Amino acid sequence: MIQPWQTALFSRLSGRRQALPHALLLHGRVGLGKTDFALTLAQSLLCETPQDSGEACGQCAACRWFDAGHHPDFRWVSLREEEPTEDDAATEGKIKKAPTQIGVDAIRALSGFMTTSTHRQGMRIVLIAPADALNANAANALLKTLEEPLPDTLMMLVSDEPGRLAATIRSRCQNVCFDMPPAVEAEAWLAQQGIKEAPLFLALAGGAPLEAQRLAMQDTGLRAALLRQLSSPEASLTQLSEQAIKMPTPEWIGWLQRLAHDLVEQKLIGRPRYHLDFSEALGHMAQQADLYDLLSWEHQLREARCLAQHPLNARLLAESLLVPMLAMR
Repeated sequence: MIQPWQTALFSRLSGRRQALPHALLLHGRVGLGKTDFALTLAQSLLCETPQDSGEACGQCAACRWFDAGHHPDFRWVSLREEEPTEDDAATEGKIKKAPTQIGVDAIRALSGFMTTSTHRQGMRIVLIAPADALNANAANALLKTLEEPLPDTLMMLVSDEPGRLAATIRSRCQNVCFDMPPAVEAEAWLAQQGIKEAPLFLALAGGAPLEAQRLAMQDTGLRAALLRQLSSPEASLTQLSEQAIKMPTPEWIGWLQRLAHDLVEQKLIGRPRYHLDFSEALGHMAQQADLYDLLSWEHQLREARCLAQHPLNARLLAESLLVPMLAMR
């Protein structure tokens, strides 16, 4: 699906279907619709009778195969559960954690697909999303493929954080950057989706409309509860950590990162960027905090975010990250 802020980019890429590079790196902030864009572009390129707009017709055999998830010339490498093995019998009944990396086997599995003749002499497309999740071995295997591009083959990598990809991979792809839509356009789109308080959720999402929509639809009040406790001088470390770990680890670390950024901005320019509904409380908190301590805390949170998917003790992690904040109150 192409969103309003993507139409110009889609027209530019779909109009170059005969002159596309062998690899595209689609990157930008979370919540801009990059993966859906890549899927729509892939279907358009494989469509036998594309519309004048460049979008797929949705009616031809290629479109029906694509919609059914088994087009012979398309592969999507993503974070998916591995096939069960005999060793899984010992852990039957236990909850398995979702995979956080794309392994080398997923890239090696493409070899047969890449060397087989395409259907009806058309294009062959590989989508890797999220490309940030490639582990080191998978990235090395992918690099070999990028270094020896095949004719009529397009590889699309989707990344929220392209800096996490090896420079050698980035250099072999054409960069396609997804920019933020103007705030007025994004707020109008959110209002059309029935989102109330669109400016607040758009700010919390850093300007990304789809992330703002997700936050609004999943708003449970946990963010507000955590911020209320943080701004209260009576709240204890135990209370704060218990409130934080009610959310998934990456989520509450993300809220603390936004809080740290807001306190720095409140200190420097007198207004927050994200938590617009807590501007008064943030003003009081910023007055009591030292700028150097805030920047140090922000750095600590950024490092913790990199470990957020690893099996750590959530309570201990929360306490270690909240102690600096309490010391600044």
